[in-house]
Amino acid sequence: MSTAAVLDMRKEELRRRVNGLPAEVDAWRKSTQTVLDYNAHSSQLEAIKTLVDVFTKEQKVLLQGLDPQGDVAAFESNAFDLVQNVIRSQKMWDFFRDKLILRFSPTFKEALWVADTVAWDCYDPVLQAARDAGILKKAELREPPLTYLTAEWSPATWVRGQRPIDGRNYPLGTSSLPIPVIELPWDHVENTWEFLALHHEVGHDLEADLKLREPLKVSLKKALEDVGAPAARVQRWLSWQGEIFADLVALQLGGPAFAEALMGLLLLPAVKVITDIPSDPHPTPYPRILMNAAYIPTLIPGEQTLVLHGQQIAERWKAIYGSQPRFDALAGDFPSVVPALMDTALPVELNGMTVRQLMEYKLADHLRILKAVGYMLTGKGNKPTKELKPRHCVSAGRLAVTQAALDATLSEALLNDINGRTMKLVRENAKVGLRAGDTSAPHKAFIASFAANF
Repeated sequence: MSTAAVLDMRKEELRRRVNGLPAEVDAWRKSTQTVLDYNAHSSQLEAIKTLVDVFTKEQKVLLQGLDPQGDVAAFESNAFDLVQNVIRSQKMWDFFRDKLILRFSPTFKEALWVADTVAWDCYDPVLQAARDAGILKKAELREPPLTYLTAEWSPATWVRGQRPIDGRNYPLGTSSLPIPVIELPWDHVENTWEFLALHHEVGHDLEADLKLREPLKVSLKKALEDVGAPAARVQRWLSWQGEIFADLVALQLGGPAFAEALMGLLLLPAVKVITDIPSDPHPTPYPRILMNAAYIPTLIPGEQTLVLHGQQIAERWKAIYGSQPRFDALAGDFPSVVPALMDTALPVELNGMTVRQLMEYKLADHLRILKAVGYMLTGKGNKPTKELKPRHCVSAGRLAVTQAALDATLSEALLNDINGRTMKLVRENAKVGLRAGDTSAPHKAFIASFAANF
């Protein structure tokens, strides 16, 4: 066999390798348009296809430059560059394929669909409200987060443009992502009401996509300094700002049920709850729960069920961990911290609106959640209508579990029933159709810019 024949054979092998990835991704993309349960990933696959198209264009240029009749050394060098480019694109796709493929698992596909739906219902209405208010242009609407399962202590998110680091050695290295991803512990799928953590994680994504981190820090710093808070305490609050903000957003999106879910997650040995760790961006658990409890009555001023609920959460927390006067100064800052983050008009980032106005927790939503608790417990009575949003279905599920505990009726069978009813309601109450994002040239250019990161 001649050298030219060997090189020609190699070129054709590489051509097939180049064509394999776009064909696979395109098959996934088409399935999001034709398979109902994959509609949730329509905009995400469009974004991934945009990235793959960038790589494929580069690879076809390199492939075209392979000349079996020309210089052998040049062929070898160009073929090596092509293989490296193919590997880069495959590593990018492998990160997402690994998560999308779980949607085929009979054990986990329904729970993941619910998680994707809840995350989308937390994210999309806020972005649409921002567009309606003239804060975002259509080309600035982004893809919702992609959820996946992992063996970790608690949920976490990696916002758009941030490197995913969860203790594992990802092939992506220092790459950043054009699509936010949210991980949930595998075991959380047993308790769908624990998906309230998604409301918090989406809070991080909203902060990033609306570019709120810096203006909120400025607002927080000024508010604390205006009331004479010591510099050290101001810095402490600033180091916690991202996590505090995500908590408050979660309360706006899910109501007081989020604070109950967070209290369960932070039900830890006392030393971990009351010990302040300066390097931890998460607030010390003891004052964190109290701050959530204090915020609840502000969701709908004057609504007595919220006043009572906030008091109950604070009382339960103190009953477990006792009174901790060491945190009194931090608690005294709550009236300054909350308005700084949620009620300060941001003329540039939010077109003069406040964060709270962009994601209002309405009385009608609150009453629907409370009404749904009885159905969650018994499966009887008036079934919640489609007006009960998917993100609020898990809130009702969580409150039903709390009510069962208060009534001393908790059982494995009842929890299974609540879990099943919660998942069923999310599916029944979710909007049908493609969860499509923007496909304009400016948005595609934004997505394509991430190719250089891989």
